[in-house]
Amino acid sequence: MNILLTVKQKILTNMNPAQNVVTKKMILVMALCLTQSLITHSILNKFHIHVINGFSHGEILEAHSRSKDDDLGVRHIPAYGEFNWTFRTDFFSRTKFSCHMWWTGGEKYLDVFWVDNKFLSSECGGNNCRRRSQDDGVYLLLFSYHHN
Repeated sequence: MNILLTVKQKILTNMNPAQNVVTKKMILVMALCLTQSLITHSILNKFHIHVINGFSHGEILEAHSRSKDDDLGVRHIPAYGEFNWTFRTDFFSRTKFSCHMWWTGGEKYLDVFWVDNKFLSSECGGNNCRRRSQDDGVYLLLFSYHHN
């Protein structure tokens, strides 16, 4: 950011007022382009997280999910049921949700959502992230998402 300000100051000192206005507008457009992906994730996209109980023996899955800003509380997910929520990321696309899940046979701490293009497109299927418990552990259900 300091480099950008230094370049801006050098450029603007040797210009007439009309050139100065045009240059300021170009710098603003460049700054907006650099933050376009941040704005797209935070303002336009809603994300959906699904925590699914897939235990075959009818056991209840306990899940406590939270982000830095939101604590969703402890949920008791019945057999073959699910707990889900919808949200938008923060402006800088730093939102991250984690869950502590436990059941009679074990427990698991895991991140269920974070903003990363590879994670979102190849593992979450775009805007839907699904985690499912099974008799042998907790898994991310993979969905391939291809945006044309």
